[in-house]
Amino acid sequence: MKQEILVKMQRGVYYPGNHLGKTKDLDSLVTEGLLEPMEGSFVCGPDNQPSYCLTDKGCREKHKNNI
Repeated sequence: MKQEILVKMQRGVYYPGNHLGKTKDLDSLVTEGLLEPMEGSFVCGPDNQPSYCLTDKGCREKHKNNI
């Protein structure tokens, strides 16, 4: 699942968590240092979840596995 999430993402773009995958999977990627969360508390409703951006480590991991 980790690689499926990373493949969806591009560097420098924040993606809503509900479009990327399960919260548990996203939390594990944050713990590994592959994603950086940004709280979306200014948004109301179901999109009131953190958004995520690839870290430098996440970009290297994505690139390493896509070659």
